[in-house]
Amino acid sequence: MSTDELVTSGFVEAASFQPYDQFILFGDSITQFSVSQAKGFGFSPAIQDDYIRRLDVINRGFSGYNTAHAIKVFPKFFPAPQIARVRFLTIFFGANDSVLPGFYQHVPLNEYKENLKAIIKHPVTLAQDPKILLLTPPPVNEYQLATLDARKGFPSPSRTANNTKLYADACREVAGSLGVQVVDIWTAFMKAAGWQEGQPLPGSKDIPNNEVLEGLLSDGLHFTPEGYKIMYSEVMRVIRATWPDQAPENLPMIFPHWQEAPK
Repeated sequence: MSTDELVTSGFVEAASFQPYDQFILFGDSITQFSVSQAKGFGFSPAIQDDYIRRLDVINRGFSGYNTAHAIKVFPKFFPAPQIARVRFLTIFFGANDSVLPGFYQHVPLNEYKENLKAIIKHPVTLAQDPKILLLTPPPVNEYQLATLDARKGFPSPSRTANNTKLYADACREVAGSLGVQVVDIWTAFMKAAGWQEGQPLPGSKDIPNNEVLEGLLSDGLHFTPEGYKIMYSEVMRVIRATWPDQAPENLPMIFPHWQEAPK
């Protein structure tokens, strides 16, 4: 039976189609790799499980991308309102922007801030008016990064704890200036590592290796399952504190429970 015949015969009822609103996870490799963790917890599946039958959770992580790349790709995948409604948007960049000058992925600090602002104020974003969660770049561990840099053939260090902090600070500044919600991954990791304001930064080679931070980062940059658990907890904490009506337990299912569904 052809498609036209199916529609005519009533097997396809286009008028009754009920699309799910979307929860888009936009970021670099940390977002992309959050889809699955072979030995443990994955951020993206956890969000999907929370919002199953309520929102479509879509992973738009692009390994290796910085904010300069992000601006170019963003309007090519972000849907217009007539295609799909975006309820939530996470923006998680800076881990690559904060690579030291001389490396290909480096984006100067002021340009990084302007790029974040451009994504948040982009016409396609404004057309949707999603609930935006801006995630700070996480800390790095220079001890682990030395091995990663050697494997990639990079001169070391490619990233430093102190420089990455500047990008996390800048991300918070952008969120504050535009009135969007910040999910402070950098501070959450630092607190887990026992850091207090004014102390040398865990992850810096100026102090001994911090084993707690090492346990959150698989290679000094990307997350272990324990790191993704913190990411998940912080995102959900901000959602529940800011938009309690949008917490998964407070959203209705798009289609009813099987005992309530019409036969």
